[in-house]
Formats: sequence, C-alpha cells, structure tokens
Amino acid sequence: MKILILGATGRTGKQIIEEAIKRGHEISAIARNPEKLLDYKIDITEGTPYDYETVENAIRGCEAGINTLNVSRKSDNLWAPLTAPKDMISKSASNAVEAMEKKGIKRFVALSTLGAGRSWKNIPFILKLLVSMSNLKYAFRDHGKQEEILEKSSVDYTICRAPLLSDDRNDLGTVTTTEGTAPASRYLARNSAAEFFLDILENNEHIRETISLSNKPAG
Repeated sequence: MKILILGATGRTGKQIIEEAIKRGHEISAIARNPEKLLDYKIDITEGTPYDYETVENAIRGCEAGINTLNVSRKSDNLWAPLTAPKDMISKSASNAVEAMEKKGIKRFVALSTLGAGRSWKNIPFILKLLVSMSNLKYAFRDHGKQEEILEKSSVDYTICRAPLLSDDRNDLGTVTTTEGTAPASRYLARNSAAEFFLDILENNEHIRETISLSNKPAG
C-alpha cells in the first residue's frame, strides 16, 4: 500500500514512516525541508500540505492518507509563538479530502486530541482552563475543525483522539475506547500510534468512526 503522510517530518510522522517501511508499504511525504527525510527511501514532494496543488501531486498513486499535523509552536512552552497557520490541520485535511474525492481514494486516518470537537465537554475543567489561556487553544480548535471536515466528507475516515503523546517507546499495546468513554490511561506512545494507524489501514477497521486511543496502564 502507498500512503500519503501529512506531518511526515514530525515526531509521530517519522514513527509512521519507519513502521510502514518495516511492513513493506510505500510512503509519499510532503516536506518544506526535504533534507529532514533523506534518511528514508520514500517519495518526497517539496512544499506544504497547506497548498492544494502540492497535496494533489503528492497523493498520486496513493491508496490512503494519514494526517499527524499540529499547529506547531516554537517550543513545547504552552505560550510559545506559533510557527504554523492557526488552521494548518484543517486546511491540510480539507486539501487531502478534496484530492482524495477527486481521485477516488477513500481511506484516511487523522490524529486528533482528547478535548477536540465534541470531546471538549468531557475533559477536566483545569485542562479546559489551561488550553483556553495558552496557545494550545489553536490546535484544539483546529483539530475540531478537521473532525467536522472529515465527518461531512465521503472518505472512509478514522478520527483517533489521543491524550498526552509520549516519545518513550511503549510495547504494552493500544486501548481503543468509543467516543464519550474515558481512555484507559493518560498517555499514548508515538510508536503505539504509528502501529495502530497502520493496523487499521491494513485491516480496514474503524471506518467512519471517532475513537480515543491510549496505552494499556502498566502493572
């Protein structure tokens, strides 16, 4: 399977590339700085998924798409200035959906966050306050917009809401919960996200569903 990855130069995107290559899949990636991906034997389109023509060129020959984009900041500081447009996630998803519908490509998996869209009402008050007061609010709002775009589209989407993403490897496995149900833990390792995304693409699971992901609690 050939898969278009939006957000390929990010920490989760690179985990997906590595796992996909292990499984024998082909990857098409969009990168403003292609040199960040030269260690991988993949197709690279220079540019940004914020531009429709770039997405249309990159998705040629693909059978599925994955979006791991975020509204990035200069640092992990919650109040750090943004380094991406406030609608980076939703605009890129909209471009992907338009290109997919034009070319008859159906399968799309999107990384979202707990607290986006309808799940806002289910997160703790202290987290709502933190998000509302910091620059996290732009990503939460835009993840919600992406969810709306996918739900109104004709693509076979899976929206995967994640809690805190961790760079630490976790091999305990991924737990899925339905919308409105609390996740099994507060964390999701990026390697677990990569493995799960590829599993559901390969097995054609969770079609037009919105689910939450987390790692199994230790012990």
